Amino acid sequence: MKSYIKNVILVMSGGTGSRFGADAPKQYCTMENRLVIDYVMDACRKSKKSDAIVIVAAGDYIDFCHERFEVPVVVGGQSRPESVANGIKYVHDNYDCEKLIITNAVCPLATSEQYDRYFDFLDKYDYVLTTWKLAPALHKFDGERVDRDDFFNVMEPDAYRFKKLYSNFDFENMHKYIFHNMPLDSKPMFCFDYPYTMKLTYRHDLKLLKVLYDEIIVNPEKERTLQVVNNYLSADGRQGVSSWVCDVQGVYIEDIAHKYDVTSYSINSQTEANIVYEAQSSTYGNIIIKFTPSDFHFHKEYMFYKLSGKDVMAECIGFDKEYNAIILKMVKPGYQVKFDSHNPELRAFFDRVNEDLIPEECVKGDKLLPTVMGEFEEYVRCAGRFTHEEKFRKIMEDKAREIWYRYFEKADKFFLHRDLHRRNILKAPGEELRAIDPRGAVGPRAFEYVIPFIIELREYDHFNEEKYNEMFEYFTKYVSAEELRAALFIFWVYKMNDYVFQKNDNYKLANWCKECILCLYFAGVDENTIIDSEPEGLTKNA
Repeated sequence: MKSYIKNVILVMSGGTGSRFGADAPKQYCTMENRLVIDYVMDACRKSKKSDAIVIVAAGDYIDFCHERFEVPVVVGGQSRPESVANGIKYVHDNYDCEKLIITNAVCPLATSEQYDRYFDFLDKYDYVLTTWKLAPALHKFDGERVDRDDFFNVMEPDAYRFKKLYSNFDFENMHKYIFHNMPLDSKPMFCFDYPYTMKLTYRHDLKLLKVLYDEIIVNPEKERTLQVVNNYLSADGRQGVSSWVCDVQGVYIEDIAHKYDVTSYSINSQTEANIVYEAQSSTYGNIIIKFTPSDFHFHKEYMFYKLSGKDVMAECIGFDKEYNAIILKMVKPGYQVKFDSHNPELRAFFDRVNEDLIPEECVKGDKLLPTVMGEFEEYVRCAGRFTHEEKFRKIMEDKAREIWYRYFEKADKFFLHRDLHRRNILKAPGEELRAIDPRGAVGPRAFEYVIPFIIELREYDHFNEEKYNEMFEYFTKYVSAEELRAALFIFWVYKMNDYVFQKNDNYKLANWCKECILCLYFAGVDENTIIDSEPEGLTKNA
């Protein structure tokens, strides 16, 4: 049975040499304490759209890549077209692949955002080429098959609708350019607007490449991330955020790096409320160093990692209470797992979550841990400073309190992760998934399954009933339909207040929450009379 994989990145990393160091192929040369291929794999792994990475390598580097990156490694051929063909065969034989990106281990300036763009382009096009325009030769193209490099300089990455590529791939007469295998009636997309396609050609280019990498990727990503963290943490009027951000970048990370034998580290840009570093340790291998902004937030995560089952969460290496730091073994390959009701690995993961819920008794007496409704009331307070949809929010807040009392006041409570969505569920080696970043709150079972609705449905401009119904049916395996619907109502009101005071998006997401609440619970009810209306579908007696 093929693995449930839809989007694959194929990394071409030949290199026929058998020695590391001075005679190593370019992609295995060191660029500031890391190999060039490490930077490429970072971008592939951080892609939000990718489900799998496959490397094509040769010689001693086959086992080396497999051990270093914990992804499948395919044996390369005698030529590049043959190597690509071997990779394509592997993908076909092992995955139910729909979209394929082919990139190169000597192109570290290609970003995860670029890979995500190419996956999205394939929703409309049959293949995507990274190109430069060479206008003088355009007159040669008359619709017949020609060497398109006559008028386009084709570079990597390139991307394909996989089934169309594979069904037309000429394995007997392999072309220099992969897109020559695509049918003439295929719809191409030529990407001319990505300038950072530098391919490492000579060893003496390594210094220049590192300068470009810092200028193009590291520094902008770092500045953007720190600004997001600062804005997020300052939204409720918190003081001292800027000084904390500075301390983390200085004394904190340097001290932790020394304690854990870190040889290199870089900031992870996919965060809002914390500062996270990906690091390489000579003792522990690839690790994550996460700094939380307060004792309160640190304590929640600290307790959850201590109490949770090992088959649900990422492996925790250690804690540093002085700096509110958590050190984790990096989940590799670490692809983010989007919701799909047909994914058997995701179902197995949520089955484990449901079986391993931490009973409230395990944290009894811990007054630092928040409750679900305690968080609800805190967000009511924070959003209370804003007038956006103030009347509607007040009405919904009162109804949410009534529903809590009706359904959940006397229900069994658990210490919940409370943030199990696609960014926090990662693909680990083998067939298992692992979770990270617990929010940590005490509440009824139903509240462990509400956040995926928000994260998945907000991808659509308007409420998507079909996706909602798919998710609702999926999670009612773990909790009754009435309780899930009640928990979702409370949570949507909670998130509307969250988006009112923490999202700088001109209230776009807050308005989206209102639309969802109206569609699901007050369909056909005049907004002026909504105060007297009972949310639809909630019938449990008090």
